[in-house]
Amino acid sequence: MRDTFVRLNASEAPETRMTIVDIDEQSLKEEGVWPWPRAKVADLIEGLFLDYDARKVALDIVFPKPADPDGDARLALLMAHMPLTNAQVLDLAADRSYHLEEGVLSAGQLASSAVQIQSLNTYFAASGFIANHAGFAGTPCTGNVGFMPDPDGVLRRLPTITTYEGRAYLGLAEAMLGCANGSSSKADVKLSGPDYFRQRAWRVPYTHAQTSYMVVSASDVLNKRIPTELFAGRYVLIGSSSISVGDRVSTPLAPLSAGLMVHAAALSGLLDLQEGLVLLPRDGTLIMLVSCCAFFALAVWVVTRRGALSSTAYLLGIALLWVAVSYQLVVRQFEVSIVAPLAGVLVLLITLVPLEWWRSQAQTRSLRNTLGRYVAKPVLDAITRSGDFGVLVPRVTSVTVLVVDMADYTRTTSSIGLEELVDLTKDFLGCITKPVLALGGTLDKYTGDGLLAFWGAPLPCDNSADLAIDAALQIIEDFAAFNQLRVEAGTPVLSLRIGIESGEAVVGELGTRFRTTYTAIGECVNHASRIEAAASKFGIALLIGPMAASQSTKHTLKAVGMLPIRGTDEAIHVHTCEQGHHT
Repeated sequence: MRDTFVRLNASEAPETRMTIVDIDEQSLKEEGVWPWPRAKVADLIEGLFLDYDARKVALDIVFPKPADPDGDARLALLMAHMPLTNAQVLDLAADRSYHLEEGVLSAGQLASSAVQIQSLNTYFAASGFIANHAGFAGTPCTGNVGFMPDPDGVLRRLPTITTYEGRAYLGLAEAMLGCANGSSSKADVKLSGPDYFRQRAWRVPYTHAQTSYMVVSASDVLNKRIPTELFAGRYVLIGSSSISVGDRVSTPLAPLSAGLMVHAAALSGLLDLQEGLVLLPRDGTLIMLVSCCAFFALAVWVVTRRGALSSTAYLLGIALLWVAVSYQLVVRQFEVSIVAPLAGVLVLLITLVPLEWWRSQAQTRSLRNTLGRYVAKPVLDAITRSGDFGVLVPRVTSVTVLVVDMADYTRTTSSIGLEELVDLTKDFLGCITKPVLALGGTLDKYTGDGLLAFWGAPLPCDNSADLAIDAALQIIEDFAAFNQLRVEAGTPVLSLRIGIESGEAVVGELGTRFRTTYTAIGECVNHASRIEAAASKFGIALLIGPMAASQSTKHTLKAVGMLPIRGTDEAIHVHTCEQGHHT
C-alpha cells in the first residue's frame, strides 16, 4: 500500500535539475560492445564538461581492472581535476560463501564529521567490496552504489553510511552532492546536517516518476546530437540500462528498472530535501496511536449502540479514512504502520460486529416474543426494522383505547355445556380480534368474553381515534355475519358492546419479576371500559368518549347523551357513529 501511495504521489513534471546518460542498446550498437575503451569513456565525460557545461557528473560504473593506459590516465586526470564522482560497490550481503574483495577502496568521501554523531557499528557494515583499480584509488569523490533490498525484494532504502574495516563511506548521490573537488570549490549541499546521518538507512522518497527524467543515449552525447541546454548547469548521471551491462532492481515505482534510476531518485530526493520540498522521515507512531484510540473508542460506542450493519459500515468507513490519512502521512515522509490500524478494524469486524449482531438478534427475538402476542405482524416487522428495542420500556404516550365485550355473557352461556362454551368464546374472540390486528391495533388483553386494545403504541400514529372507530365498525360488521351463522345453525343471536376513548396512558412492559405483560394503564383505559359497559343503556353497540370524538376526522359522529363517571361527580358527553347504532 505504501508503494502504491508513492506511485500515486510521484510527480510527472520534468526533473530539470539532472540528465541521465544511458549506455543503452543503441549506444552499444553504434559504439561497440561493452566494455568500451577507457578513452571512449573519457571522451564521453570530457564532452559533458567541456562541450555541454555539465555541473557535476557521477559514474554508476566501476572499473576494477586497468585497461588502455592512455584512457586510464585521462580518466584519472578527470577524476582528480573535474567534479566527477566515481562509484564503488560495498557488498551488504551477509550470507556469501566467499569474501568479495576486488580493486582498492577510495575513502575520498570519508564521513568523519557525520560518523561522530553515533558509533560506526550502528550503520550498515559491508562484508566485501568491488572498487576501482589502484590507478583510480584515492580520487577525491567516490560513492557507494551497493544496496540491500527489503525482504520482499523491493529497494526502498539506501544506507546513509556504509562501513568497512572501521571506515565510513557515503552513497553515490551523497558523495556527488557533498564533493568539493576540481572546479567545485565547495560541496553543493550539507545533506541537511547531522539529522540525515542519524538515520541508519534513508527511505528514498521517489518523488519523481521515472518518465519525468531526461534520459539520453550515450552515443548521442558522443556524436554531439543533443542540445546543450539539456546538460548546462545540470547534474549528470552516467550508467546503463542495457541488460548485458547494467543491473536490475525492483522499486516502488516499477517492478523492474535499471539500478541507475535508483541513484537518480536518491539524487532528486536529496535535492528536494535541501530545497525543503520533502522532509526527512519522521516517526508517525504517535499520530497512528492517537488516530487508533479515537477511531476505536468511537467504534465501540457505535457497535454497542447501533446495529451490526451500521457498525460494519462505520468500521469500513474507518478503514477508508485511515487509508486517506496514511496516504498523507506517507507523502510527508512519516514512518507509520499502515497495517496496524487496518488489522484493528479487521479484529473488530470479526469480533465485536458478530457479537453485536448476536446480541441484536437476541433482542429482536425477545422483542418479537413479547410483542408478538399483542400486535399484528406488519407492526412487529416495522418495529424490528427500526431497531427500536426501547418500545418495551414504559412511557407516557397518547393512545386510543377500544374495549369490546359480549353483552349478557353469563345469561347466554349458563344453559350450554362446557365444550360449547369453549367453542363459543373462541369463535367470538376470533371475530372481534381480527379487525383490531388488521388495522394495526395492539391487543392488550382478553377479558374472558371480550378484549382491550389500543392504538398509538408501540408505533405512534396521528389518527388513532379513526383507526379505533374503523376497527369497531368492522367488528360490528363481522359480528353481524357471525350472528347470521348462528341463526342458520338454530342457535340464539348474541349482542356486544364497544367503548372507545382517547387520552394519555403509561404503555410498556409492566408487572413483577415473576411475570410481565405489555399493557396500557391510565384514566382513558378506565373511561373506555365504563363507556363500553354503558352502551347497553343507550341501546347501541358503539359508544365513543369525548376525547376520541374530538380527535376523529373521518367519521360522522352523533351525540347520544351524558354519561356519569362512577366514583366521581363528573359526567361526559358520549357519541356514536352513524354505522354503529345497532347491537
